[in-house]
Amino acid sequence: DLKRHKQIKHEGVRFPCDQCDYKATRSTHLKNHKESKHEGVHYPCDQCDYKATIPKDLKRHKQIKHEGVRYPCDQCDYQATTSGNLKSHKERRHKGVCYSCDQFDYKATIP
Repeated sequence: DLKRHKQIKHEGVRFPCDQCDYKATRSTHLKNHKESKHEGVHYPCDQCDYKATIPKDLKRHKQIKHEGVRYPCDQCDYQATTSGNLKSHKERRHKGVCYSCDQFDYKATIP
């Protein structure tokens, strides 16, 4: 997304970890980093050896790997593993919507 690109690349928005050199571009990423790297928090799959660092990733893993959840495109044969990926696919492949950065050779489908 273009707004996020500008914040990260041009405005230098960062969230530094106070325990190591890691710098996140989102506060939630910093929280997840601290929990998984410094506090040892993990979420194991009850069907295989996979371990997630955030609950959302475990849920997505189970849907994709064990439940076969797919999101088919209604305009071509593409099948996404998440609704967000399907939305991005449709915007990129079928709508032609594009937002350009005025400082770099960067284009995004989300403003």
